[in-house]
Amino acid sequence: MGNRNSFKVLLAATSAIACIASANAQETQNSAADAPEDQSIIVTGSRIRGIAPVGSNVIAIGADDIAQEPVTSTNDLLRRVPQVVSLGANRNGGSAQNGAANATRGAGINLRGISTNATLLLYDGRRFPPQGTQGQYTDPSVLPAIALERVEVVADGASAVYGSDAIAGVVNFILRRNFDGVEVRARAGIAEGGYTEKQFAGIFGKKWDGGSAMIAAEYTDNTHLRGYDLDFYQDDNRNRGGRDLRVQNCNPGTISLGGKTYAIPQGGVTAANVGSLVAGTANRCFYNALDTVIPEQKRYNVTAAVSQDVGESVRLFADGFYSYRNGTIAGINNISATVRNTNPFFVTPVPGTTQQTVLWSMVPTLGPDFNPYHGESWNVVGGIEAKLVGDFKATAYYAHGESEDVADRRLGVNTAALNAALADTNPATALNVFGGPNNPATLAKIRDNLFIITGRTKLDVANVQLDGSLFDLPGGAVRVALGGEYREEYTYTDLKTGQAATPRTTADSGTRNVKAVFGELFVPIVGSGNAMPGIEQLSLSIAGRYEKYSDFGSTTNPKIGLTWKPVESLTLRGSYGTSFRAPTFTEVSTIAGGAGLYYDTLPGASGNLTGIGIAGGNPGLKPETATTWSVGAEFRPISALRLSLTYFDIDYKDQIQALRGTPGILTNPLYASFVKLNPSQTEVNALIASGLPINQPINANAVQFIVDGRRQNLGRSRVRGIDFAAYANWEMGAVKFDAGVSGTYYTKYLFQPLPGAAVSNVIGLINFPQKFRSQADIGAKLGIFSGRLTWNHLAAYTNTTVTPVQKVSNYDTFDLGLNVEVNEHLRIGFDVRNLLNEDPPFVDTSRGYDPQSANPIPRMFSMTAGVKF
Repeated sequence: MGNRNSFKVLLAATSAIACIASANAQETQNSAADAPEDQSIIVTGSRIRGIAPVGSNVIAIGADDIAQEPVTSTNDLLRRVPQVVSLGANRNGGSAQNGAANATRGAGINLRGISTNATLLLYDGRRFPPQGTQGQYTDPSVLPAIALERVEVVADGASAVYGSDAIAGVVNFILRRNFDGVEVRARAGIAEGGYTEKQFAGIFGKKWDGGSAMIAAEYTDNTHLRGYDLDFYQDDNRNRGGRDLRVQNCNPGTISLGGKTYAIPQGGVTAANVGSLVAGTANRCFYNALDTVIPEQKRYNVTAAVSQDVGESVRLFADGFYSYRNGTIAGINNISATVRNTNPFFVTPVPGTTQQTVLWSMVPTLGPDFNPYHGESWNVVGGIEAKLVGDFKATAYYAHGESEDVADRRLGVNTAALNAALADTNPATALNVFGGPNNPATLAKIRDNLFIITGRTKLDVANVQLDGSLFDLPGGAVRVALGGEYREEYTYTDLKTGQAATPRTTADSGTRNVKAVFGELFVPIVGSGNAMPGIEQLSLSIAGRYEKYSDFGSTTNPKIGLTWKPVESLTLRGSYGTSFRAPTFTEVSTIAGGAGLYYDTLPGASGNLTGIGIAGGNPGLKPETATTWSVGAEFRPISALRLSLTYFDIDYKDQIQALRGTPGILTNPLYASFVKLNPSQTEVNALIASGLPINQPINANAVQFIVDGRRQNLGRSRVRGIDFAAYANWEMGAVKFDAGVSGTYYTKYLFQPLPGAAVSNVIGLINFPQKFRSQADIGAKLGIFSGRLTWNHLAAYTNTTVTPVQKVSNYDTFDLGLNVEVNEHLRIGFDVRNLLNEDPPFVDTSRGYDPQSANPIPRMFSMTAGVKF
């Protein structure tokens, strides 16, 4: 793995050809730009039929591209778009931007790397019910990829059109409602090391005079990817120039006493060999090789839609989806035991000692704790569309959706049982942490630990809107959209702790409603009817939305957009708007979603430290607000070449984040105000006695830090950068070629951790977006054969969690796809993802890599077959 040979150089040179032109995923952007040709289409970013969002860039991925992408989920499809950053909730894990709370390994979409909460996801212009044990993200993989007509991304503030959450932008998944026929796809892949993925999907659709119906289903299955399958997955980073971050919680373990450590010898320590204990020694181990880096998961998705005209003026429609996924995650629990001399196995290297700490583990005896999880989500919509006067249409719909996520953790370390076993004076049942054997019943009682997190959400939406032409100007028809919306959001969370026979439940729930009115005006100042030299087209859009929250007051957000075509081949555009996001219920609840105290092991300046992490909500949170603007240009000198450039600026204030477990939180000065190093025993005891739930066994005598990781309104983020894209196609004899490149270059990411604190430029630092990310591809088609080579690039960045800081190398992977269109009904494909088997770049942190910037899956070979009639 990590092979950097001449073949890679050749591939890089070949992919560089693509720099003359957008990634294939961008090719179908034309479908969005050309939407006005069909006055029935509503393009993402506007509520007016037939009007593309004025002043904003729309990135679209069409059905053909979706079918050819080497991925098995709708979410992974979007992660190949450079504007999408993998910080936050993703299936690889990670802890930045509240990623540690992703207990069921769902995956949200994070535009610009600001937050999954700042990106609004829609399907056919309607909201999904929130998912996760805290209702903290939306996973689009609930929709079968085969059911998608296209995916549209507007990486621009859109609260004026869609309301809360659309700070960084909006992603809209459009269904294949008018599909007519049958299509079936199957995909299977295996990676080096044995990790496998498989997928089976099908869609059936029927159109008739005045109506249509479609149903699609998908089954996806992946096995565990274990730590021991990956040579880079290590905590001992010394051979790579890093730190040794292995823990001392081993078996045999390590005695900690008076600031010194003593390694317990193999076979254990007793009074007979206590003299073999040597001060300054310690056992170190890496049981996390047993981790499920990517958990086993099965997913079942179904979606359906039906439409029927009633007479010439009315159309009835309904749609819905159902998704269920489940899997298991392996957990490693470290034990820091306070042992008194009443324990029958007590041995100490310092005579007269009555109490000491022993760092120990049950993993060699019992293995990791495999705990199941599941997630379920569904939504149904029913509505009516009616033609009114002129070309005005009115649409009304009601939607109801629910989701449930459960992390069903029944194995762990129970604090009460551990302390009881340590205090037991009976050698037959007491816990021996000094290296000798233990009673299986004693270990089973300690391991019987409930930490079951349940999150449920409900979302009800009633929406009414109308749109049409007001009057004509020389440049075209002035068009308007007006409407209102009522939204009710319900969240329930439950944490079950204790043991199987004596469970304890901590539950909380809340409901709020949001009332909104919105409007949008499109003014074609100059069009085909009054075009003049230097102004082929000049269009203005003004949108606004007023929302009143039952718990956070009201907000009004405007947006203005302008598109100018000085000549037919050049389009200039710009937009300005404001956005708003109110805190969710779990963000303000002090007891919801696993709130409380945790005993964390985190890298410090010189090695691992143990301490208390505080998690939970904050009732004092304020809403997030943002001001966004962008300017851009698109140039089409010839039909076969398209170039696009967009500059964006986001001023994001009072951003809500949970910081527990954030990489580098103990060492990065940005987070110093949330960290207390070397707290006094009085401070530790007071926190433990504060009444906050104690979610893991805490050794009060070995607390080296306290991190307040509860949700906070951070100061401010100012994000600026440039999106670029190009696309070209040409022919050489009988061979048709296309090539492209797209990417994002951040010019600044200014971050203020607290109001009044110093502002730092954090672009290119760990836990924030890299300065540059891109994707380039080149494809060729000859008769029934086609192929595509894709280059995925992530720029180098700086690991500020260590001193001196570490430069993390750039990350480049290549994907190769080959397809055969056997006939009009059958397509067969073969692809290799991560063609050169490139390891993730080394990061001097736990596990040796950054799961939110790199894909841990080794080279994967896959076959795909598609049949359609």
